[in-house]
Order: sequence, then C-alpha cells, then structure tokens
Amino acid sequence: MPVEGPVVRDGGVLLRGGLIEAIGRERDLPPCDDVPVTDMGDAILVPGLVDSHCHLEWALMGGLVPDARFGEWLGAFVHRTANVTPADRQAAARYAALVALRSGTTTLADSGPSGFGVTAAGDAGLRAVVHMEVFGRDTGTEAREKVTRHGEALLAARDQAGPRVRVGVSPHSPYTVGPELWAQVLADPILGDCAMAAHVAESPDEVMLLDDGIGPLVDAIRSVGRDPARWPGGGPGVVSRLEAAGALAPGLVAAHCVQVDEGDAAMLADHDVRVAHCPHSNSRLECGDAPIEMLDALGVVVGLGTDSPASAGAYDLRDEARWAAEATARRGGRPVAAEMLALATIGSARVLGMDSEIGSLVPGKRADIVAIRPFEGAPVEADPSLVVLDPRSQVVAAWVDGEQVLDAGASTRLDTPAIVADATEARQRIM
Repeated sequence: MPVEGPVVRDGGVLLRGGLIEAIGRERDLPPCDDVPVTDMGDAILVPGLVDSHCHLEWALMGGLVPDARFGEWLGAFVHRTANVTPADRQAAARYAALVALRSGTTTLADSGPSGFGVTAAGDAGLRAVVHMEVFGRDTGTEAREKVTRHGEALLAARDQAGPRVRVGVSPHSPYTVGPELWAQVLADPILGDCAMAAHVAESPDEVMLLDDGIGPLVDAIRSVGRDPARWPGGGPGVVSRLEAAGALAPGLVAAHCVQVDEGDAAMLADHDVRVAHCPHSNSRLECGDAPIEMLDALGVVVGLGTDSPASAGAYDLRDEARWAAEATARRGGRPVAAEMLALATIGSARVLGMDSEIGSLVPGKRADIVAIRPFEGAPVEADPSLVVLDPRSQVVAAWVDGEQVLDAGASTRLDTPAIVADATEARQRIM
C-alpha cells in the first residue's frame, strides 16, 4: 500500500542504499540479483507510521492520573509527576521508543522536558524530531538568560543525536509560556532556527484562561505555586492571540487545535502552522473533537499524534487512527479507512516537513516500511486499509533507511529485557 498511489497486489519493494528504488508487482520489478530478497509471505507493506506529537518521557504514567476535564487533570498530573526523577524519565523514554516501534511507528515527534527522546529514539533506530520544552513567564534579562541556557542544552542534545534524530524546541503552551519568553525563543539564533512544536487551543479551559483569566486551568497552575501566562493582545480565542503576538512561526507543529474556528484555521494556514491531531487524548480529557475536516478544507496540514499514556494510549498510531475515525463520525462525517491511514503516514510526514523523505512508498524516498500480518480469516477482497488498522492484525517487521529494526515483532537493536526491567522498576518508584 503506497498510500500515495493504488494498492499493488502481489507487490514488492526494491530497496537500495537506504532508498526505495522501485515498487510494483514482484514479477515486474527491475532485475535485482545483487540484493537479498526477503519474502514476507502473507503481509501488507505500508509506509512506516509517523507520530506527529507524543511525549516519550511520560510513558510510565498510564493509569496514574484519573481522567477528568483538562484543567483538573493537568493539576493532578503536575502534582503526580513532581517527584519523577530524570532517571525515571530516561527509562520511560527508552521504553516508549520500544513500544512505538513494536506498534509500527518508524518516525516520531517527541516533546519533553529533558530531551531523553534523543538517545531513546536513536538507539531504537527510529527517525525522530525531539522538541525540548520551555516553560515560564520570564521577561527581560531573565528571559534572555533562560533562552541562552536552553540553546546550550539543545546543542548538547544534538551532539548525542544519531543521523536519524533532529533536535528542536517546544514553547510548551500559551498558558505556560508568556509572550516575551516565546518571542525570545523565536528570535534566538539557535532555537529560532530549529523545528518547533507547542500545545495550542487544546481545551475550553485554555480559552477561558486566556480570554477571561478564570477557570480550572488557572487553579491548577496556581496550585503548584505558579501563575498562568497571559496574552493580552488579539482575541478572543487562543490562535488569534498568538497571531497578534507574532508567535505563529512557519512550520510550527500545533498539537491538538480543538478550540478553533474558521478564522483561526485561516490564520494557521496563512502562517503555515501544521496541526497534530490527538483524538484519544482530546476525548479522555473532555477537550472536544478537533474539526480536522474544516482545517483541511482551509489549507491546514493535519497529521496524527498519540500524545502519551498519561492522557491517551500507548504510542499506537493504528489505535489512534481508530479514535480519529470515531471522532469523525461524531462530527457527522463518514470516516474512510484509507484517509485515517493517510493521516498516520503522509499526513504526519507533511506536518513534520518530511514528506519529501517519508510517509509513502514512492521511489526516491527513504526506505521506511512496515509489514503487517492480516488477522486470521481476513477476507482477500477486504479493503486493505481496514485490515491494516484492525487491532487483530499484527505488526511483524519494520525498516528505517532500509535497515530492519523490527523482526518478528522484536527490536533488532535494543536489549528489550533490560529496557522493560528498568521501566518496571521506575514505574514502581513512581507509584
């Protein structure tokens, strides 16, 4: 399934030098006597899945923060994670990369406070963008000093990154980062020139805070001894305030974007801001359903993200695609499996600005491929997109740059027992 192109029955992919050289029916591929042949048997080959927004460092928080409306949940999450150590977050990131790989993800965009996703993704053989988070209402000299320190940390993280991992920055959100600090990030020669992500217009509580300075999100932030950030210009709404402050940088990955209207969508499109759609988290935290059809119609690029087990599932984009289908149905749409799969592949690749490299099986692109074994009894005539997204079908193999990083459902690079043991110990400490 190339995603960009028709399904090829009895198909094959010719890989050479880390690139896709040709796709087509096996018997029609160019002569390839100089390369080994891998017969996957009864399997569907799809592009490696692309997670446009996740938090690897919170992999061990599943079930530890009760579901609630967003503002209340965030307050509980901040208190619950106050004693999580860097070692715990590192163990979590390594475990999360393993889980994502086993679920068919070959590229991910991580946002985290420590940057542990850099080595976690690199060691697993994944392609990644790791956005190192910035928080604060700092102004003046304090803001400049914080940005300088963050730039130094980012450069140090780049030194640890392998060839498939890029390091970026994330002003966390408009309610945790003030307009002056955000502006300093954009103006910095290091931070302002790298990939950027932020949480934007996620919940009604966020809109209430920025528009009126009230609500459960205000209470949650103040409960940990901080004040929420405020954006006095523009409005009403989150996107218009960011736009008025010049915070909508081209290429910004805006996670969630649930509380947006057509005017907001036009602003996002005008500034080439892309949206990471996280329907599972949106539903669990009572944020609403992101209007992705409207965003798409107005020219906003939309992809799919998994967020984290703290608020959603376990880095499984096929599961997230099923949540996306349910959200589409709630909005009165008719979800199409092929479109949901496209969200998790070429859509997310476009969000990350990587669609010339990955996201579809097209000659000249990187050889990032996943093999999925259809569930027992899957009809031969069935829509292969439905079969791929069916939870009974199994991810059995994955390649990144033509390197097989998953074989028979197991990582070819990682010491899986050690990673699981470390994560289990960290989880017990957290609990």
